Amino acid sequence: MAHGRREWTDDEVEYLEEQWGKLNIQTIAHNLDRTISSVKNKTNRLNLGDPFLHLNGITISRLSTTLNIHYGIITNWVKKYNFPIKRKRLTAEKKIAYIEYGDFWKWAEANKHMIDFSRFDRHALGKEPTWANEKRIADFRKKKLIPKPHNTAWTKGDVNKLLFLVQREDMTYPKLSAELQRTHGAIKRKLSDEGIKFRPRYLENHNPYSTDEITQLENMMLKGHSFIEIAFTLNRSEAGVRGKAERMGYTFKNGVPTKRRTKA
Repeated sequence: MAHGRREWTDDEVEYLEEQWGKLNIQTIAHNLDRTISSVKNKTNRLNLGDPFLHLNGITISRLSTTLNIHYGIITNWVKKYNFPIKRKRLTAEKKIAYIEYGDFWKWAEANKHMIDFSRFDRHALGKEPTWANEKRIADFRKKKLIPKPHNTAWTKGDVNKLLFLVQREDMTYPKLSAELQRTHGAIKRKLSDEGIKFRPRYLENHNPYSTDEITQLENMMLKGHSFIEIAFTLNRSEAGVRGKAERMGYTFKNGVPTKRRTKA
């Protein structure tokens, strides 16, 4: 290691700017034949900032904040779902876990059902692939269709809307559930409590799926749409749609559909 103060050359500055955040500070100092203190001082004068910001990716801590999920969820992805993190030592005191953006989006596409895209803004993780925003829209739709907690009080407006909708000839329990964000059971009880004689028609449990319905079910499911949205779209029950997917050979691990291989 050279001793004494010497001026930084243009080549050294260029190297420092290119490698800051890519290599740890000890390696940079060694390659430049300078002290760690000298490198730190130069980065401050160049306003290079936090080396974390120069990663071609994002730290796991910041990712959990961006996705609006608990850090432990991501560590679980690492242990059980091959989430491809990398580890790097930036300084003697700092060692980080991070993921490159390209690796994140590749993993996210295969495991999109595990991520709620409505929790973070578009492009918060750099340039997004085209499929990501469709999944975000699907996640927003799912929130609108999910029933309210069972103890949510009915307003007068809710009851009036129920009375209006239930009189429609094409009204079914899945449609009512979606419109009112109430469960089948909650709607049935409210009709009885209010003395409303009209009833939605039940779906036929054994109504065969058409080829178009099967194609739509599979396409929506693989794009990350929820079963509750698929059921609403096909005018079928949520349980019925999931059951059909299972009969089509799909299994589900943490919501991610995987089709069983058939023997040749």
